[in-house]
Amino acid sequence: MHPTRRQERILAELRVHGSLSASDFADREGISAMTVRRDLAELADRGLVKRVHGGAVSVETLPTAGAPHRPAPRPTNDPDGPGPAALFTLGLVVPDPGYYFPKIVAGVAERTEALGGRVVLGVSRYDPARERQQVERLIAAGVDGLLVTTTVADAFDTLELLDAAPMPVVVVERSVAEAPVGSDLESVRSDHEAGAAIAVRHLAALGHHRIGMAVFDTPTTPQLRTGYERTVRQLGLDQDAPVEVIDETQGVGAATEAYIRRCLDSHTTAVFVHSDHYAVEFVETLTAMGLSIPGDLSVVAYDDEVAALAEVPLTAVAPPKNDVGRFAATMCFERISATAQTGFARRHMTLAPTLSVRGSTAEPPVFGS
Repeated sequence: MHPTRRQERILAELRVHGSLSASDFADREGISAMTVRRDLAELADRGLVKRVHGGAVSVETLPTAGAPHRPAPRPTNDPDGPGPAALFTLGLVVPDPGYYFPKIVAGVAERTEALGGRVVLGVSRYDPARERQQVERLIAAGVDGLLVTTTVADAFDTLELLDAAPMPVVVVERSVAEAPVGSDLESVRSDHEAGAAIAVRHLAALGHHRIGMAVFDTPTTPQLRTGYERTVRQLGLDQDAPVEVIDETQGVGAATEAYIRRCLDSHTTAVFVHSDHYAVEFVETLTAMGLSIPGDLSVVAYDDEVAALAEVPLTAVAPPKNDVGRFAATMCFERISATAQTGFARRHMTLAPTLSVRGSTAEPPVFGS
């Protein structure tokens, strides 16, 4: 049985402050003290809190676990504020709030709010200098924890800055396990290599033996290519299918048409395409050439942001973006509320993508069998 939203806030306050007064919490939340005592009794029965006279104490941290600058909870009728103070504040830096990252931001905000905290957002616009400025701004503001998606995969200057930060840091949607700096950082990301494998295995199960790959150059692309190439080898598929990185800054339509002709000439019957936006353009180019999906070419997109809106709804692999945000916020909160007595190993977490099958994939044409 999972805690209710109200019980999660009780647990969060106990982790941060160590103790909780049932009457004070009831006043701040605008509920009855009886409701709070009932929640505390249920949590105590499950071993999650320890009941004391008038409230409860945490079984996870010491009462002194809170950071000195973290505000104490205040009543909802405080004339100096609109509601109870946040138990903690997370700083979140992402490259772009418009594509891919909105679901991550939403996941962070949802989980942080449930734990009684708040989020302060910074946007780097894929500018490394601006990225470092945003991180420095949040550190100076005294946030309790930082969640950062770097502009590029190997942003060593930013990782070095984060490694020296005085608060817990979780790197989001980037791998730090093999980086030369940032050994003390934690991370949570989508397993993009596994995502590519899901796409290739789906196409292979339909009978495709020659599967190509057309991608934009993004921080995700190297992992996708690794997963694609490994899965092609593992399944014994033809390894001479066209693989191309499309330059999105010039002549995308012409480059895509040339790539599609290479697929037809080589009897390639399916293509794995990234990003989602490019997959939509890919479909437009293919249909403009008088070809059909999936009759002439099966297509699997990666990201699943707009794949369902293509002229032919695209089968797509979706990274678990919302869950990445939720896990990142949870990991950072757990590190904030940990003490020397409750410390635990550094974590690098990967979450598996999922496949949505739509109308763009089918068995290959006869010549490809």
